[in-house]
Amino acid sequence: MCIRHQETSSYLMDEAALDDLIVAALVEEDTRSRLRVRDDGIMVLLKAMRVEGQATPRPEDMVSMRLWLTPSSVISTREADVGPILDIAARLNADSGPATPGNFLADLIEKHLEVVERFVEQMEDETTRIGAMVARYDVDMACPNMSETETRISGFLRHLGPQRAVLEILSDLHHQVLDDRDRARLDDALARLLRFIEALQTLRERIDILNNQIGRIQDRRLSRSTYIFAAVATIFLPLSFLTGLFGVNLMGLPFSESTRGFWALAAICVAIVAVALVVLAVCRWRKWL
Repeated sequence: MCIRHQETSSYLMDEAALDDLIVAALVEEDTRSRLRVRDDGIMVLLKAMRVEGQATPRPEDMVSMRLWLTPSSVISTREADVGPILDIAARLNADSGPATPGNFLADLIEKHLEVVERFVEQMEDETTRIGAMVARYDVDMACPNMSETETRISGFLRHLGPQRAVLEILSDLHHQVLDDRDRARLDDALARLLRFIEALQTLRERIDILNNQIGRIQDRRLSRSTYIFAAVATIFLPLSFLTGLFGVNLMGLPFSESTRGFWALAAICVAIVAVALVVLAVCRWRKWL
């Protein structure tokens, strides 16, 4: 049922006779993954991807799956189509879907985690490509990709983290909606979810390491640029002083009356450059600079 239809709330309150807190959660626009257990049913709210086909996984593409399950029925509300629910609906229309609400919930979560797994693999590949860029010292290309990937990883962790508590409760919940096989499947789903969360946390740590490597690369480039600038300044400072001194219009300057004065001054400048280069090379070799 669409949460934007006015009839949805009235149906849930009057026809389905649900608790007002349950109805409010099922029609709320901005929801967080959580669970409410009643004697007559279970409310489950989870974040899942929209209809499949996105080229790049993004946390903002995750929308809520809102479910109310009783031993004999399932009510779902939506703000947008959700891929896993549409998949199960197609299977039900083909007479091959789940037989009980507990089976429905287990199938839905498994399908949801299959979509999450593909997106986690895509982000692992993206992180590997960023690592290759950093290895090639292609910092200008790696930085924007790194920032975008890190943002997506943090967003998925924000949405998937609360689902851990939901699955932990469901996998150990003794309720008439769930049988032993359903709980076992939910426990397996919990293990997969924990693996995905750990993978995302590992990717975030890898991004931090790559970010530190980029910082060292940039520091090295800055140090090299600073050294080159200092070397050029060291060479040309005495030359500027010397040529400036000989450029004053005063009597008594050396070589002012000699026809070879220019070449003598040029030789002195070349000697100063050679001495400066030797000094810089020795300092670099001894790691004084």
